[in-house]
Amino acid sequence: MIIAKYADEAERKRIEYTFERWKGAIGVTKPVGTTVIVEGEGVEEMLDDLYSRTSKDNVRVYDLSKAFVEVEKGEKRIEIDLEGDLKTIERVIGFIMAKQKAIFKREIPSGKLYEVYTKKGQAEIATILKKGDGRVSVRINIAGYGEAPNFLYAKINSELKYLKEV
Repeated sequence: MIIAKYADEAERKRIEYTFERWKGAIGVTKPVGTTVIVEGEGVEEMLDDLYSRTSKDNVRVYDLSKAFVEVEKGEKRIEIDLEGDLKTIERVIGFIMAKQKAIFKREIPSGKLYEVYTKKGQAEIATILKKGDGRVSVRINIAGYGEAPNFLYAKINSELKYLKEV
């Protein structure tokens, strides 16, 4: 059983879509009716009470144990030096993040942290800028699951390479 919490309707739809995509590949079914997780003593008494209110044929009971499945985040890094002053490069990076529909989360040392939702999944992007002699060193760390890190890496890297050529 997988329980996926969500904060809003858009996130719920993304989660539902993921389960729908995997329905044919693995055994994904959504329980019909009321689903509860019961822990502790007294399960038999509760079932006796439940059977007195509905047919026993309407109730399915499973023995579950919490599983700890470790899925590693994918990470990609872009490092590039761009000519210009820090403020200009900061604005350019902000523009690139806006094109990706990145949502600013918070300031981090020497940079900013963004969250991005793409058709390939969700990722976090950290942008770190360091001023040099007429140049700015840009480091962008992309972390996420599935295809999102590679997808965003390709898009952002091509934007930055174009800027370097111009």
